[in-house]
Amino acid sequence: MNMKKTLYVTARAVKIPGEECDLSFVPPMTKRRFSPLQKVVFALLNPVAPKGTEPKIVFASRYGEVKLTHDLVETFNAEDEVSPWKFSSSVYNAAPGLYSVFAGNRSTYTAIAAGEETVENSLIEAVFENGRTVWCYAEEADGGYGAAMKFDGCPDAEAESWKVEVTEGGGGLIGFDEVVRFIGGEIGTLAGRRISLRRLG
Repeated sequence: MNMKKTLYVTARAVKIPGEECDLSFVPPMTKRRFSPLQKVVFALLNPVAPKGTEPKIVFASRYGEVKLTHDLVETFNAEDEVSPWKFSSSVYNAAPGLYSVFAGNRSTYTAIAAGEETVENSLIEAVFENGRTVWCYAEEADGGYGAAMKFDGCPDAEAESWKVEVTEGGGGLIGFDEVVRFIGGEIGTLAGRRISLRRLG
């Protein structure tokens, strides 16, 4: 299969461990109920998929809502019942779903968990979607961390855009640290086992 394709990265966001999430755009009563993972997802998606835009979203998380799921199991074992709100918030697509409602985004979104290959598999899904697509990876550990990129078929005249060539892989396992270095401009190629993203120019 020929995987060669050219796209533009028209927006980017990173949240590193220990860094506070900027949720100033969310009403206090809304963010008060956020899980740690939901805070990270909102902080990442707001800069790349703000209100008024409707890109497709590919959300990725290897572990998802681990703490919330653990609490649900403990509560069920102790009380033989669980909170419907907490249960609905524990599923993998809850965070991007909540953000889509908040932003009024009526486009589709996908949630991917693929073990150690979560980052790469979700990138493959994002770059081969048709149309504007936002890739977002987030985890709740270490105070929460993650990254997001918006892929488009043409550059954005109002923002700094990167032209990126997508080809078959040949590298190693893509991890969060490599994504951060790629977004930060420290490396020009993000090479995985099955896909490679190379910044042009």
